[in-house]
Amino acid sequence: MPGLVSLLLLSAPVLAAEPATQDNAAFEAELQRNLEAFEETVDRSQPIPCGRPPMRPERIKGEDLQFAPSRLTRVKETTYQLRCTFHLDGTATDCRMLKPGVGLDAKNRETIKQWRFKPATYKDKPIATTCTVSGKLKPRPEN
Repeated sequence: MPGLVSLLLLSAPVLAAEPATQDNAAFEAELQRNLEAFEETVDRSQPIPCGRPPMRPERIKGEDLQFAPSRLTRVKETTYQLRCTFHLDGTATDCRMLKPGVGLDAKNRETIKQWRFKPATYKDKPIATTCTVSGKLKPRPEN
C-alpha cells in the first residue's frame, strides 16, 4: 500500500497538468461538431419556449379577439395577452388568456382556430414554440 501511495503522489502533478495541455482549438472544434450534429437531429415540431432565440411567430391571417360588453362595463378597448403553442403549420393551440383575467369564450376560440402564423425561426429555420402574444381586445358588436 505505501508503494501505491508513493506512485499516486509522484504522478499527481502529471495528472493535474493533463487538462492544461489539452489543445483548446481541438476542444472547441469538437464541441462545434457536436452542436451541429445535435441541431440536425432536433425535432423542430416539438414546441420550445420562445424568446431570443428563437424569434416569435407572426400572425399573418385572422381577426382580432373581441369581448362581450356588459352594461356594467364601460371599457371601449383594452389589450390582451394570450399564451399559445404555435406549430410549424401556422396554427395556434392550447391558448390561455393571461390578461385580462377572463377565459376564452366560444367565439374567441373559433377566431383563434382561424388564425395563421408565420412560424418562429431558430437559425433561419422554422420551429414550433410556446409564446405569449398580445393584441387589442375590442368590444363585440351587439346584435
